[in-house]
Amino acid sequence: MADRNVRPDVGVAVPANGASAWDERFVHYARAVGVMQARAPEDPTSWAAQAALHRAAPRGTWFFLPWLRMQLWYFERIVRAIVAADGGPADWALPFWGYDAGGRAAALPPAFAARCLPGGDPNPLYRPDGARAGWLNAGSPLPGAVTSAARALMAPGFSPGFGGDPGVPGCPGDPAPPGLLEAEPHDTVGAVLGPEPALDPVFPLHLANIDRLWEVWLARAAGRANPAQFDWTDRVFWFHDADGRLRSLTCGQVGDLANLDYAYAGVPAPTSAGCVLKPGADRGPVTERGGVRGRLATGDADGLELGPQTRRMALSASGDAPAAASGARVYLCIEDAQGEGVPGSVWEVRLAGRRVRAADDDGATVGTIAFAGPADGAHRFVFDITGVVDGNGEWDDRSMVVSFHPALPPGFLVEPGPAARVGRVIVMRG
Repeated sequence: MADRNVRPDVGVAVPANGASAWDERFVHYARAVGVMQARAPEDPTSWAAQAALHRAAPRGTWFFLPWLRMQLWYFERIVRAIVAADGGPADWALPFWGYDAGGRAAALPPAFAARCLPGGDPNPLYRPDGARAGWLNAGSPLPGAVTSAARALMAPGFSPGFGGDPGVPGCPGDPAPPGLLEAEPHDTVGAVLGPEPALDPVFPLHLANIDRLWEVWLARAAGRANPAQFDWTDRVFWFHDADGRLRSLTCGQVGDLANLDYAYAGVPAPTSAGCVLKPGADRGPVTERGGVRGRLATGDADGLELGPQTRRMALSASGDAPAAASGARVYLCIEDAQGEGVPGSVWEVRLAGRRVRAADDDGATVGTIAFAGPADGAHRFVFDITGVVDGNGEWDDRSMVVSFHPALPPGFLVEPGPAARVGRVIVMRG
């Protein structure tokens, strides 16, 4: 890694005894953030412009992770240029917030909760209670229901699953559901930071961890690889560099970190391309599902209001449920979900019932739904529950109950409490 800028774990810079919140890299970052915050919003290298840029990400698609990597890479270049101009190291690298390790690592790094810099000036990294969740400023760690990347890292393929794929069951034009890593922990952590998470100076460290987890997933091997289709590898996105000029990268370029100038502490640096294009690799759809074969069960047509208490919905068996087919998958689809994005708007989705395997008293957790920032229309979530339910035989009205459990403990919730609504809930075989 000698020729690369190494992005360090933010926990390495946090003193074990809590004697000081500050490390040199945080001082450099705080000053650079202050410079960016002072720039006019129309300046593409300003803090406001960079936050707005993230809100324009291609959510719910297999382009999300490479887009995020590009945006973060140019953001890091903007910060590094400011650091170097201020006399700091020319190889400054953005730390990542490794909250997925749990425990103390899931607490907000102390430098972000300090009101002042070491010299007494206001700290640009600080966000007051309300702008950031107060319990984070107070030192409480993020709960595991929000930070876990286990479900995403278990995914055997990039698409569908880990990186997202718009070709999941549903009607054309429906909102695309997020990939597993986008859903958790990207969306879940964002949903608890505050009402405008992209404006929080800790947010880029959160994005760096998402980017790192992509590399962790690839390093698990066992067939894990980025897409080989030209529709993905050749897709171009444009960003403003540190000098304000527009520059472009392709998903194929950034999908292999060997093409970029950084690596992550604790993750083996790439040495060669992880994706080899072969003749015909761009042919055909991303996945071969064989189409959607029909509904097994549906929920109450009136939907369900979500809040700080657990809510449940019993599913009714479809009268025309299709017969089981070899190799068929089973999906839980949550349609027309809407939330205001009040901090803490995260719910675990669990299943219980006669056909649910290995469920405890609270049911089997299949994923999370999260709403971060201002309301932005309807969302759609799709969970592959093939390994959780018995999809064979006839379904009846005792087969399944879907429940939505607040992911944050009661003491962590703000007022007014988070609220959302889910519309149709459907179990489909596809």
